Amino acid sequence: MTAPSPHSAPMSQNNGQWGNLALLRLNAFGFGINGIGLGMDVIILPALTLVLVSDSLKNTYLGVLGFGGLVLAALVQLGIGTISDRVHFSLGRRVPFILWGTALVCLGLVGIGLAPNFAVLFAAWLFIQGSINIGYGPYQALIQDLVPTNRVGQASSYKILTDATGALVLIFVAGELIGFATGTDLSFWLWLTLGILGASLIVTAAITSSTVLARERAQPESLPMSRTAPEGPPPRLHPQLTRFVVSRLMLVVAVAAFQTYGLFFLRDVVGLDNPAQALGRMILVIGGALALSVYLTGWVSDRVGRKPVVLAGAMGAAVSTIWMLTANDAEQVLVIASVIGFSVGALLSANWALANDLGTSGREALHMGIINLANIGGAGIAKLMGPGIDLLNRLEPTAHFLGYSYTVTGYSAMLIGSGLLLLSGALLLLPLRADLRDGLPSENIPPTPA
Repeated sequence: MTAPSPHSAPMSQNNGQWGNLALLRLNAFGFGINGIGLGMDVIILPALTLVLVSDSLKNTYLGVLGFGGLVLAALVQLGIGTISDRVHFSLGRRVPFILWGTALVCLGLVGIGLAPNFAVLFAAWLFIQGSINIGYGPYQALIQDLVPTNRVGQASSYKILTDATGALVLIFVAGELIGFATGTDLSFWLWLTLGILGASLIVTAAITSSTVLARERAQPESLPMSRTAPEGPPPRLHPQLTRFVVSRLMLVVAVAAFQTYGLFFLRDVVGLDNPAQALGRMILVIGGALALSVYLTGWVSDRVGRKPVVLAGAMGAAVSTIWMLTANDAEQVLVIASVIGFSVGALLSANWALANDLGTSGREALHMGIINLANIGGAGIAKLMGPGIDLLNRLEPTAHFLGYSYTVTGYSAMLIGSGLLLLSGALLLLPLRADLRDGLPSENIPPTPA
C-alpha cells in the first residue's frame, strides 16, 4: 500500500481551509517577489544604466545585466529546490527559505541604492537575483505541499493572479516615482522606490509564511512531507517532465516576445504618437482581462481537466497575437489586448496547474525549479530575437504563399512566429499523462479494480 502524499490529504479536512481568501494568502509572496524582479528589470535597472554608462552602449550593458541575472536565477533555483526538498527546520521546509531570501533581497536593494558604478550595480543585481530565487524556488512548491487535488486549478490561478498583479502594480509605482527624478540625480526617488519594493516583499512574505505555518500546525498529521525530511533515496521525477518543459519553453517565448518588443511595434507599425502611454494602457487592459480569466479558468480546469483549457487559451492567444498585425489605432490595440489577456490568463493558469499535477512528492521544489528553467530560458530566447527582428525590418524580404506575395518584416515574423509557438506548445502537451509515475498509476489516482 502506498503512503498518501501531502497532495492527496483528506478532502474533508482541507477544503474548508482553502477558500479563495486562504489561497490568495498562500500566494501573496508572488506579488512581492515578482514585483521586485520586474520592477527592477523594467524600470530601475534601465534608469541606472543610463546614468552609469555611455549612451551608445546602454543596450549592451543592460543586456549583460539581464542575462547575468537569468543564468544565476536558473542555477540557484535548481540548487535551493533540491536542498529545501531534503532538509527540515522547526519552521518546516519552505518558510525558512522564504524568510532568508526576503532578508537578503532587502540587503541587495541597499547595494543598488549605493552603487557608484556599473560593476557594483552588476554585483548587487546578481546578489538580488540569487536571493530572489532562494525564496521563490521553495515558494513555488507550496501548492503541491499543501493544497488538495481538487483545488489545485484554483490555487494555480491565484498564483498567476498575484504574480501578475505584483508586477503590474510595482512596475507602475516604480515608473511613476523614477519619472519624478530630474537629470542624473535619482537618489531621493530611487531610495523611495527601493523602500516601497522592499516593504511590499516583507509584507507579502509574512502573509504567505504565516499562512503556511498555521496550516501545518493545525493539521500536521495530514502533511507529512511539510514537517519532515523524506528518508531513503529520492523518488524519480515524472517521466514526461521533459515534454512539459519543452512545451512551456515554447509558450513562454511566445508570451515574452511581445512584452519585450511591444513598444517598438506600436511605434513603428501601428504608428502611435505616444507608444509608451499606449503600452502602459495595454498592460492595464491585459492585466484586467487576465484577472477575470484566471479566476474562471481555474475553476473550469479543476472540473474538465487542464489540457482542454490550455489548448483553448493557446488558440485564443495565437489568433489574437496575429490579429495584432491588423491594428492601426490605439482603440484597436486595446480591444485586441483584452482578448490576448483573457487567453493568456487561461493558458498560464491551467498550464501551472498541470505543472503541479506532474509533481513528485518529496521533490516538489526541485520539480518546480526545473519547470522554471523554461520560464528563464523562454525570457532569454525572447531577448535574443532583437537582432533578427532588426535584420528583417531592414531587408523586408518577400514571401510567396498560396499564390500571394507578402512583405515580411521583423515584427510580422515575431507575431506570426509567436502564434505558431503557442499552438505548437499546447499541442505538444496532448499525449502527456499526469498520472504516470515510473510507468505506474500515481498514488493520487485510485487503483483500478481487479
